[in-house]
Amino acid sequence: MHLGEAQRDMRRAYVNGGVGIFVSGLVWAAAGLVTLYAEPLSAMAILFFGGMLIHPLSLLIARRVYHRGKVRAPNPMEMLALQSTAFLIIGLVVAYLVSPTYGDWFFAIALLTVGARYLVFQTVYGMRLYLVLGVILIAIAAFALWLEITPAFVALTGGATELLCSAFILVPAKR
Repeated sequence: MHLGEAQRDMRRAYVNGGVGIFVSGLVWAAAGLVTLYAEPLSAMAILFFGGMLIHPLSLLIARRVYHRGKVRAPNPMEMLALQSTAFLIIGLVVAYLVSPTYGDWFFAIALLTVGARYLVFQTVYGMRLYLVLGVILIAIAAFALWLEITPAFVALTGGATELLCSAFILVPAKR
């Protein structure tokens, strides 16, 4: 399977990745809201465990709402997306490990990691929108670390950015 064909297959099966961005945005928004009303560890748990649900929920929505089928096997872009999950897990572990000393850094480090993963998704889906989304999320996280912005703002801003970006993908896809 050639690169362009693999990317088209990924865009078809995963609704250009928009459903995943949407679900991720909801998880980030939920974690941000929890930071306002509960212990930071609860919000971290929402992000971690909610993050584990992003892919299965995205598949369910893509198949039930958008009536998309599976990726044709073997698709190397699906494997690349799966392999990039390792970087996401490593980033969350680092964020968690520094959180006892630098509690406000958890969401910024996690957002940096998510933004970096979206840079890989530019290759997975063949869409420049992922480069833009990744750079925006990385910039939000970098400014949050530099300016010591509250964790709730980081999580809510990251979630809102993803939800807005998902609308650019999903609204045209529904037509």
